[in-house]
Amino acid sequence: MDAGFSDFVKTNYLSDAEPRYRGLAEDWRANAKLSGWSFARAPGRINLIGEHTDYNGCPAFPMPIDRDFIAVFAAREEPVLEVSDRSRKGYGSRRFALEREIPPYPSGDWGNYLKAAAQGIMAYLEERGELTGAKVYFSGNIPPSAGLSSSSALVVLTAVILLSVNQREIPSLELASLLAEAERYVGTQGGGMDQAACLMGRSGSALKMDFFPLAVTPAAVPEDLIFVVAHSMVTADKTGAAMDRYNRRSMECRLITALLDREFRIRSGSSSPIRFIGDLKPEVLPFSEEKIREIADSAIPYPSYSLKQIAAILGLPAEEVAGRFCRRKDGSILPEPEDGFKLGMRYRHVVSEWERVEKAMDALTRGDGRRLGRLMDESHASCRDLYEISCPELERLTETARRHGALGSRLTGAGFGGCTISLVPQASVSDFLEKLSRDYYLPLGMEGGSALGDVLFPCRAVDGAGVLPWRLP
Repeated sequence: MDAGFSDFVKTNYLSDAEPRYRGLAEDWRANAKLSGWSFARAPGRINLIGEHTDYNGCPAFPMPIDRDFIAVFAAREEPVLEVSDRSRKGYGSRRFALEREIPPYPSGDWGNYLKAAAQGIMAYLEERGELTGAKVYFSGNIPPSAGLSSSSALVVLTAVILLSVNQREIPSLELASLLAEAERYVGTQGGGMDQAACLMGRSGSALKMDFFPLAVTPAAVPEDLIFVVAHSMVTADKTGAAMDRYNRRSMECRLITALLDREFRIRSGSSSPIRFIGDLKPEVLPFSEEKIREIADSAIPYPSYSLKQIAAILGLPAEEVAGRFCRRKDGSILPEPEDGFKLGMRYRHVVSEWERVEKAMDALTRGDGRRLGRLMDESHASCRDLYEISCPELERLTETARRHGALGSRLTGAGFGGCTISLVPQASVSDFLEKLSRDYYLPLGMEGGSALGDVLFPCRAVDGAGVLPWRLP
């Protein structure tokens, strides 16, 4: 085995890497019939703290993990991308032309993540005219629809491959921002955390991220602290009604920003706009941190608002407010929720989560697992009570985890299902996994041991996505 491959496996804790990479390479040799092939990979991620903060310009604290997509690929002459999922339970193949405007597949089709990356790269490289296409075999072990960013990992993997076959490079920070925008092709209105975590991972470290502009600060994870991923067995889709639930939160935050912008313009006489909740800081506004919080709190005093109330505050017709702030990707308007736009609740979650990210960075740097665990618990409560993205299964899973020794446990990802992460002392991991398996998964009819390997597992921080500089014999 190539020495570079062995070092890569050891550094990134990838105990199952050799059979996975070798199996995919042998599949390619037997069926693809193309020479000059290379390997690429893109990891999933967990988010330690900082949920739904990235698109608000507030920091997040993700960690790329040792679950990933791997790919074998080669350039092809015609400008066509042909991708085949060779996983044991693969989704099949997709093939489409690389054009400036790529028509989407039906909503919910996994191929739209390929198209999102391709269209983003096409737009960036359009001065070159036609792009070189690629043939790709890939497989992955990131659980889908689980809040571990499998979709963004697939977007990043596709972009990395297209850049490679076209012999172009884009700096990681710039590429992360480009792909965050490109992923809106599928209809979700997120920020840039997932793509940046996938691209900028560093083995052994979580990543404290700031946004607009994007900046990344690594923080080493102590070896005696382990994050354990546990799937609630409720899928966290981002299609149909689930996409509306997700996008409702981002729309509510845009409405919050509009109210804050109005209030601070009045108070300061300034014409400088507040673009995001993350602009509430002395570096942007001519007030102290304490005064900024006082003004912001007074601007959004109520938990919930009707569209008519928001329009009256902004001095705009309700139809104009809906058109500016509540528009879906397809141009339609998200209907006003029956329970109103919960601006006060969403605002309190975002600003308190912002504070928790800063405290979590300090706690991890100091190796203070108990403090970090308390912050994770507080974050989960805020996600449940203020942002309302939990569900009964996530509640049961986090409660079970805490009862069996987790220092802290919270949902990770967009919510509405998917996974939790629990912070567990390394010495207790085996006992923790056994008890969580017994008390949560066994009642669901799921056997323990290796059968749970795709839904309950410890994870480690790994390097970010890229083309790998070695080949298997």
